[in-house]
Amino acid sequence: MDINVNPITIGLVALLAVPLVQGALEPLSLGGIRQRLWSLLDTLGFFLALYMAIVLTRRIFFDHESGVFLSIYNWIPENIRVFLYGQDVLIYIIVVPIFLLILIELIRLLTPALFKRCLLPLADRLYASLANSGRLLSSSAGALAQVPRAAFMVFIAGLLLNFFAYYCPSPSLSKWMNESTAYQGLYRQALYPALNSNLAKKVPVLVNDSFAQALDRVIPRETPDGSPAPQRSVRVIEYFNGVTLDEAIKSNPQIDQTARTIVGNESNSKKKAYLIYQWVSSHIEYDYDKAATISRDARGIQSGSQVAFGQRKGICFDYSCLYISMCRAVGLKVRLITGLGYSGISWGDHAWNQVYSSEEQRWINLDATFGTNGRYFDKPDFNADHRYAEIQGEW
Repeated sequence: MDINVNPITIGLVALLAVPLVQGALEPLSLGGIRQRLWSLLDTLGFFLALYMAIVLTRRIFFDHESGVFLSIYNWIPENIRVFLYGQDVLIYIIVVPIFLLILIELIRLLTPALFKRCLLPLADRLYASLANSGRLLSSSAGALAQVPRAAFMVFIAGLLLNFFAYYCPSPSLSKWMNESTAYQGLYRQALYPALNSNLAKKVPVLVNDSFAQALDRVIPRETPDGSPAPQRSVRVIEYFNGVTLDEAIKSNPQIDQTARTIVGNESNSKKKAYLIYQWVSSHIEYDYDKAATISRDARGIQSGSQVAFGQRKGICFDYSCLYISMCRAVGLKVRLITGLGYSGISWGDHAWNQVYSSEEQRWINLDATFGTNGRYFDKPDFNADHRYAEIQGEW
């Protein structure tokens, strides 16, 4: 019998269980209870300092629309702000430890007095109560005292895993993280509320066998003699069901007329492109069922512009193809781009677009799929969650 074992789930459960078991097995003594309570207070202080450091970093660098956080952000030298803009993980790695050290020192000014006044008397009462109780009750109390420490270790592990997955895309790791119920719960309940930035936005990407193929293409492996392998240019990615790009972007009179209605009398190419981006992002719903089906088996799945327009739903490839069809209907130059996108949990296969601004004479990045979760048109930090862009076609 095949049993699917998820290493991420096993690791998180082990991190949670080990401190609890240790606490339950430690022998009962007055000194031990005092030590446990001091460790409990110190862990809670460290956890509070870490969480406050993360939230302060988020509020200053990502959620600084007004008030004191905007003032602090504007106080930071401009060259540093420019360097850090869009570098979500780097910001957390640099700034959080600084805030953490300051907050820990402030909290530790208060903990000795709190321990002496409140926890030492509590330790004496607990020892008197537990000394005459059974082993089960004393073991339960020992395990309970370790809960904050265990929760802290799991939170730190999840945070490091999130950062590692961002910097080191891995097909196996992405699959495990997406399939781990324990990690998904940790992400929703703790990581996302704390980070809540581009790094943590939950947006749809595809994680399947083609992810490994994409990595083979964008991160070439070495040849047997040790020299770098040449990059391969693949015109159609396998998880698009082998449909050709010409078939996928094929339009019809309804799509063309809708595009012309959307742009109206607008003549500026960038504004026309933005109007179509808005329409596609707001009128097409992401098809999670289709994404799950394609992740298992892409055979027999229809994709492309007409599918997205007719069904009003699709995956990233469908969004991108419909955008291309509409742009072509109003005379805009447009590209299909494929690469990796960051979902907030892991990297996965993704498709987006570039559109040409004739007034500015440059290509503009846009992602109508991610646009369902925020503005992804000419976003300054677009590359923070899009990597290994490869032009698949230009029209």
